[in-house]
Amino acid sequence: MKGQLVAILLVAGVLVCFAAYCYAIFDWVTDYQTGVYQREHFEAFYETSALALYTLLGFRFMNKRMNSL
Repeated sequence: MKGQLVAILLVAGVLVCFAAYCYAIFDWVTDYQTGVYQREHFEAFYETSALALYTLLGFRFMNKRMNSL
């Protein structure tokens, strides 16, 4: 029973994090198209950096897991 609860919470956490990542990408594209990044250079820098870093870490994690199989 405890193992099932942990698995359900893990899956729920992964889905919430994935939804947040998708929202961040959608927000980035919207801000780029509306020209927000032309006015707010610091916002462009930190949002782009955060998305790039998170994507890079995700690819590294996936690559390590795929190579260990």
